[in-house]
Amino acid sequence: MSLGPYFLSGEARLEPEGPSDTILLRGRRTQGILILKANQEALAAIEEVGIEDYLLGVLPYEMDPSWPLEALKAQAVVARSFAYSQLGKYRRLGYDLTSDTRSQLYRGRGEAWPRIRRAVEETRGEVMGYRGRILPAYYHACCGGHTTDAASVWGAAEARLSPPPLRGVRDRFCRASPHARWSAYFEDSEILAALQGKRLLAGPLRRLEVALRDAVGYVKSFRAQVGSERLLVGAGDLRRALGNGELRSLRIARLSRRKRGVEFAGSGSGHGVGLCQWGARLQAEKGRRYEQILRFYFPGSLLSVLEP
Repeated sequence: MSLGPYFLSGEARLEPEGPSDTILLRGRRTQGILILKANQEALAAIEEVGIEDYLLGVLPYEMDPSWPLEALKAQAVVARSFAYSQLGKYRRLGYDLTSDTRSQLYRGRGEAWPRIRRAVEETRGEVMGYRGRILPAYYHACCGGHTTDAASVWGAAEARLSPPPLRGVRDRFCRASPHARWSAYFEDSEILAALQGKRLLAGPLRRLEVALRDAVGYVKSFRAQVGSERLLVGAGDLRRALGNGELRSLRIARLSRRKRGVEFAGSGSGHGVGLCQWGARLQAEKGRRYEQILRFYFPGSLLSVLEP
């Protein structure tokens, strides 16, 4: 690896000289030490940062900084819990977390949002736990009236991530969210392209319907007919293929056949597990504290403080 006039056989650690100094990388300012590691395919840039500073680079991108403080504090606790629960997931690649939605959105040292800083500082070290372990505290934009079971979304292989606090609750608060009800239309050609995957399908789309739902209404699989061939399609696979932004969630009430396509009518936005962000906002606006919000979405969990 060459770095200016220097040639390095191992990794390089770039350290800011002072506490207020930063390193600029692709338009983003890092907060801590930057580790550069070369491999056979690319140059990896890894930021080494403390968890509380990390949260300052997560919260404003996962929740609107103008939202009520108690909602932001609830978000700080779940983001901290999720980060701790994921440590080591990418160890073989040399880091713990990604800066995208595979982990949490992280943008380094950005604008100093006073309310974000206060939410992090006033919950310093606090995490959600269950039976002596840190809870993988998932969150999403809007549940549409009911959160769902983590195992229902990610399958039996992830059942270990689905203790009682992650099995879903009825949520009357988020019904006032702008995401509470939605519809999305896809032309037959878009659905056929999404169904193709690695298979070669011939013929028109004759049918698309819900095959299986979980206990609270989230679709687990679809049944389709293309030409004379019948298919059973995983709901998550179809949503990813059609676009998570367009097909906002799998809490789908009905499918309606149109002349050249299919209209989906549903509620909520996101996978539906854990904290509902819009529900948290509306609870905070009604005067609920963040501890109450967390107990509501993660029943049976404990709020604990990790020693520094």
